[in-house]
Amino acid sequence: MSVRIDGREFPADGSILDAVLAAGIDLPHLCKDDNLPAIGACRTCLVEADGRVVAACSAPASSVREVLTTTERVERIRRGVLELTAAMGDPRPDLPHGPCGVQARQTFAAHAGVSNGLSRRERTAVDSTNPFFSFVETACILCGRCVAACQQLQHIGAIGLAGAGLATRVTPGASITFRESICTSCGSCVAACPTSALSPKTGGAE
Repeated sequence: MSVRIDGREFPADGSILDAVLAAGIDLPHLCKDDNLPAIGACRTCLVEADGRVVAACSAPASSVREVLTTTERVERIRRGVLELTAAMGDPRPDLPHGPCGVQARQTFAAHAGVSNGLSRRERTAVDSTNPFFSFVETACILCGRCVAACQQLQHIGAIGLAGAGLATRVTPGASITFRESICTSCGSCVAACPTSALSPKTGGAE
């Protein structure tokens, strides 16, 4: 089975995003983690699939016939999503970063025209209580990868998303720190984080 991507036929293997990347086409994506099920939270991988705008990471390539990645409509919507994402977090090269931090920086660098001039939401919590990693909220883009890693990969549930709208944030629980939570310091959330929000402490435990 094949799918037509930007006018050419390619194998319809995995998700639309998998097929697009396998075809050598550059498409921004931040919440995709090969170790986790599709999250579809960041919406940076939007494409047109059979005339509909969909998140490429969460739609099977075999379910559509034609995918377009560079139409005026999808590029306009995708740029808006990237601008909002850039305004939420702060994936700058001068910040410390986790194992996947380079992914966020490359995504924004590849789309250099994306503005980060939108007002940043006031999320300033810093949690350094865990002996192995730190959480810096200003760098969080709410992609959900850390939550999925903790809940679906490790089945611990020590971290989640709380609140709604502009008040949404990543948290280990109401009014508690990571050290006070049921976190086992497995490191899966740090490995999954695509920005500098969750960063390993140098030298290990303090």
